[in-house]
Amino acid sequence: MATMVLKKLLFNRVHSDIGFDLKLRVFRGFVEYQERDHICRVPVEPVVGKPLVRVYRNAVFTWNEPYKTEEIPLQKRTEIIDHVVEGLRFRNCKVEVFDD
Repeated sequence: MATMVLKKLLFNRVHSDIGFDLKLRVFRGFVEYQERDHICRVPVEPVVGKPLVRVYRNAVFTWNEPYKTEEIPLQKRTEIIDHVVEGLRFRNCKVEVFDD
């Protein structure tokens, strides 16, 4: 399997060669994930007093309008969470991932 290549864009963005972009808004409590014209906000939790971000695999998120009613299957949700974690780590964020 080929390795995904990530690239820094501006101070808070990550671009992937496999077709997604991230806008890191950690201190506002989310990472914006974009794939073509579909965008969603994945909730994250910055830990006060530590350079650490918590990501929960069971986080609730949906596509933004006009795709809000389109279901995100479990496999895709897992993929999105994995990409968010990889993007945060690429930008040197320490990340804890919780299953519940």
